[in-house]
Amino acid sequence: MNQERKITFKNLLSYGVGDIFGGGSFVVINLLFIYFLTDIAKLNPALAGLVVLAGKAWDAISDPIMGYISDTTKSKYGRRRIFFLLGIFPIILSFIAMWLPFSSESQIIKFIYYACAYVFFSTAFTMVMIPYSALNAEMTREYKDRTRLSGARLIFSQISSLISGTVPKMVVDAFTDKGQGFLVMSIVFAVFFALPWIIVFFGTWELPDVKVENKSLTDFLKNLLVIWTNKSFRVHIGLYICAYSALDLIMAMFIYYLTYYIQKPHIFTMCLGAMLVTQVLFLPVYVFIANKKGKGFSYRVGVSIWAIALVSTLLFDSATPQQYIVALSVLMGAGMSAGTMIPWAILPSVTDVGELITGKQQAGVYAGAMTFIRKLVQAVVLAIFGLVLQTIGYKANTVQSPETLEYLRLMFALVPSTLMLCGILISLKFKITPVTHPILIQEINRLKSGGSKDAVEPFVKKVCEVLTGYKYENLFKKQ
Repeated sequence: MNQERKITFKNLLSYGVGDIFGGGSFVVINLLFIYFLTDIAKLNPALAGLVVLAGKAWDAISDPIMGYISDTTKSKYGRRRIFFLLGIFPIILSFIAMWLPFSSESQIIKFIYYACAYVFFSTAFTMVMIPYSALNAEMTREYKDRTRLSGARLIFSQISSLISGTVPKMVVDAFTDKGQGFLVMSIVFAVFFALPWIIVFFGTWELPDVKVENKSLTDFLKNLLVIWTNKSFRVHIGLYICAYSALDLIMAMFIYYLTYYIQKPHIFTMCLGAMLVTQVLFLPVYVFIANKKGKGFSYRVGVSIWAIALVSTLLFDSATPQQYIVALSVLMGAGMSAGTMIPWAILPSVTDVGELITGKQQAGVYAGAMTFIRKLVQAVVLAIFGLVLQTIGYKANTVQSPETLEYLRLMFALVPSTLMLCGILISLKFKITPVTHPILIQEINRLKSGGSKDAVEPFVKKVCEVLTGYKYENLFKKQ
């Protein structure tokens, strides 16, 4: 094995299937978990929203720690890939635990059970997804190859999203006892999410020149602070939060919107399927745009389409023909594709900027921070949504008041669109492009080879300062 090992189609597939879990599990949770808690487990809507948020106290500790563990692990299988095998059984057990129809007269006991189940799931997710997210930066240093890997990852993520967004509800609806239906669904999808990690393990590698360093707790805490001084990372996180907050809110509201406002619950699977299929089909388009014009530009194109589609739903009501709603779902999917792919495609390049700042490759720390933010965003969105449902007077399994329906309509159209507008504005500050990234890599390699900072070319110096937010003289100092 050497540093110039080529990324083949087989490797793209092997790496990509890992996000069957990352993409699909969140879709099932976003679409059905709050609904399961309120309508099947009979948990108070406000408590249902807090179930996922309750796990974030643990995530605040576990995600950065997993990034640290992943950066410092030493094994014959590498510091990332070993966790793909170790995580298989925790994934299966934790996902099933979330959907058990736990019975208790006490709302508090129910809340504690489902909060603990979610913490278990979140830990299993952290265990594999942080090393997985870091692996992209350590399979290759090539900008276009990393984009191809991210594209492969997102293709499988969107395929999994399509399956996870349509099949679970079909499985549940096949049972008269919905509680039993959710349990069967959880078993099927637990296996579906866990087994691909075997393929990821055998079809990927880690570059041999990435050194595993022994770090103290002080170093670990310092690294967590240093990554937030990375200007490109801060912009990247802004894009990520805006896109995924919008996504989580749309997915959480979709079943309520179609069931109660549009009054066509039977088209839920059709609309979601149209949306997710379109996401997959448009991924190569956004990969092409990203490699030609930059990932920030690709993000703006897609998110603009997505926002326009959402605002258009203000024209819809229960009398709208279902083919119009399906057509709009297609348009939403076309834009959503960029919003879900680009933030993950950006991560490897952001870690390169971090290496220029510190002189160390710390993909695990960056992936840990991003994964924590992903779960925090989802938890906050679902918690707020649960509280809002209660505030606007939502009552499970009954006809909603006109006021409640109007709130659902406005929330579905305007809140995600506002988040997308914020993302578009933030993307204008993202400066890693197909032009600046090679300059970044060349300067890292020059400095690693002992090159003098005094010998830097003025244009290269300016690029480095723009990407990092640091004065050039303060870059590449071992932390």
